[in-house]
Amino acid sequence: MLMLMLIDTRDQPPARPSERPAWEPNWRLWGWVAATIVLFVAAASTPGIVSYVLVLAAVAAACRAVTVILPPLDGLREYRQ
Repeated sequence: MLMLMLIDTRDQPPARPSERPAWEPNWRLWGWVAATIVLFVAAASTPGIVSYVLVLAAVAAACRAVTVILPPLDGLREYRQ
């Protein structure tokens, strides 16, 4: 039985400077989470249509927080050869 093994001897690409260290919090995510909490608390303490608008804004902020977590879903728009 013949076994072959591929050894990658290429140099590793340099790390992108825009990447944050693993220990550093994702402030963009936590900003949207804080906005969601503040908007829900404000919606709970106001009556009527203002409360409805604040709930819609809180749901929108929660959706933005989810988009920060998920990878981009742009399909082939981000494709590079």
